[in-house]
Amino acid sequence: MKNLPKLIISIVGCELVGILGSVFTVSSIPTWYAALNKPSFAPPNWIFGPVWTTLYLLMGVAFYLIWKQNWKKKKVRMAARYFLAQLGLNFI
Repeated sequence: MKNLPKLIISIVGCELVGILGSVFTVSSIPTWYAALNKPSFAPPNWIFGPVWTTLYLLMGVAFYLIWKQNWKKKKVRMAARYFLAQLGLNFI
């Protein structure tokens, strides 16, 4: 598969953004998040790690699907810009 490096880079890049972003939020979990009055149907705390990891994996696949397209098309370049902008906002 000639696009395998693009897929790996896309997934690893998105996962890294998720990991780096979590550095800023992990300290808040035992303080303000634990003190929230959550509804009875709130998911258990242990589920958030696997769900966010899966989310960033799927975001990596989404960026790969953009990246493997023809970059000469304006729509492809615009899709990549929008994706990278939302990834940056996710980090923030």
